[in-house]
Amino acid sequence: MTAGQPATSTGRSTEVAREVPVLDPEVVIAQAGGLAVLGRPVEIGWEGLGSRFARFFAAATLSYYGDWFTTVALVVLLYRLSGPAAPAGYMLARVLPRLFSSGMGGVLADRFQPQQVVATCAVLQGLLTISIVPSAHMHAVWAVYGAVVLAQFAGGGARPALGALVPRVAPPQRLQRANALHSLGFSSSVAVGPALAAPLLLATGTDTLLVIDAATFAIAAILMVTLGIDSSRRAWSAPPRGLTVGLRAVWHDPTIRVLAAAWACSALAVTAASSVLVLVAKSFGDEAKVGYLYAAVGGGSVLLGVLVLRVRPRFASRDILVGLTLLEVICLALITLHGPMWAVLLPLAASGGAGVVWQTWGTTDLQLRCHPAFLGRVNAVMVVASSAGMLIGAVLAVALVPWAGWERTLFVACCLSLAVLAAGVVLGPQRRAAAD
Repeated sequence: MTAGQPATSTGRSTEVAREVPVLDPEVVIAQAGGLAVLGRPVEIGWEGLGSRFARFFAAATLSYYGDWFTTVALVVLLYRLSGPAAPAGYMLARVLPRLFSSGMGGVLADRFQPQQVVATCAVLQGLLTISIVPSAHMHAVWAVYGAVVLAQFAGGGARPALGALVPRVAPPQRLQRANALHSLGFSSSVAVGPALAAPLLLATGTDTLLVIDAATFAIAAILMVTLGIDSSRRAWSAPPRGLTVGLRAVWHDPTIRVLAAAWACSALAVTAASSVLVLVAKSFGDEAKVGYLYAAVGGGSVLLGVLVLRVRPRFASRDILVGLTLLEVICLALITLHGPMWAVLLPLAASGGAGVVWQTWGTTDLQLRCHPAFLGRVNAVMVVASSAGMLIGAVLAVALVPWAGWERTLFVACCLSLAVLAAGVVLGPQRRAAAD
């Protein structure tokens, strides 16, 4: 095959064969069953960073901040309504629906325009969030949990589409910066969102936080539908058929497979750590110090996120992803050593920073490797992997902390997360399949 020739496929998966223009045969962009794409992404129909990306960034960041407002409100609200079991119940209500809706969201993102999927899900989330207000006043706990489950189901469907939008609002040479800014929006929400929500909660109550979150969903939906992405682009049409295209693409590409394992590994360890941070703070004499611990994670993420705006390897190799994920998890394990406060804050900051680096680099590389025709389904695999890790981490925290303590629980979670990462490395093809 020479540069500029289309990559086609033969064999058992001919139903997903597509002609894809390429520039450079040295790089395998994607391999999904019978679909092989070679070369670097062709800059056809890609828009630069401008008002379009600004609207995308504003919509995503507003949603992230709004999510923290609702999280703070619901943890307090459900604790008042149902007692100490509320945090565990809320975590399950957040995570489980995403496992079932992410795959569907990936298919919808590939079949329709991703911004339409995100906008529709945002409208649904806003309506469900505002419905919690009257349900809470009626002490209808079942209705509150029902709204949370349905809202998270819609949110899980939107996440693959959100990831698939980045390459449509930024050209390949700007993907690194676009993903770094996107990660900065999320990281800053971790540090700033709870800090903004806490005084508002004390001053106005849970209703105000829920209304604000519903408003952010409405604004996000408006921004998404005004992106103005041309749906007639040939490079984004005729997606390969089949629900498993994304899974096959991930399995056959060692780097993308490790990226999926890294998402699961990180989510497992980070969720377990988040579940016990209040106990870590209590070991220093005051539960209120948990705010400093969260701020350390967010601060490290923001600091390294700014650096990664400009620093990036040519391609995020498997070794780079594994090394940074190892650093993220090992730093979390270090806080079990019972050192002074600074010896907890520094590892937390380093863990948050390492996480944002590999996520940004890995996501950028994924977007360069995957053809837009099935990028939504590949993103869905990442979301499912992350959600599964969150679920396992939450279950471990609920099951082990009462009798094993937070130190052993977090250490076990970190060890298990590293086993997941190792499985992603050793299982499956070790080289990208050759194109036809």
